[in-house]
Amino acid sequence: MFIKIKIDDNENFKLDGFNLRTNLYLTPWEAALSTKVIVQTIDEELSVYVPSGIESGEEIKIENKGYKDGKGGRGDLILETKIMIPKKPNEKELNLFKQLKEESRFNPRNIA
Repeated sequence: MFIKIKIDDNENFKLDGFNLRTNLYLTPWEAALSTKVIVQTIDEELSVYVPSGIESGEEIKIENKGYKDGKGGRGDLILETKIMIPKKPNEKELNLFKQLKEESRFNPRNIA
């Protein structure tokens, strides 16, 4: 007899084989400067280092924090980075973004 079990994704995790995938939301300054963030796994909270210069869509893999495979092993937890900006920045934030615009020579459309 074979029993097939379907495990539904929830609002935090998506099952990909035995790996669990989730989004990691970052501010622009966290992505630019590096940071440590607290991430909830299915078992516990972990402190995860985010390197400077990380971009939206890049992944951070935390080994052996995924779904249990039933044979004593586990998949990985995959954090997909999403860099977010304030929807309604206050006046000081707007001024800081304007200063950055004036100072920076970075243009992502001119990267070869």
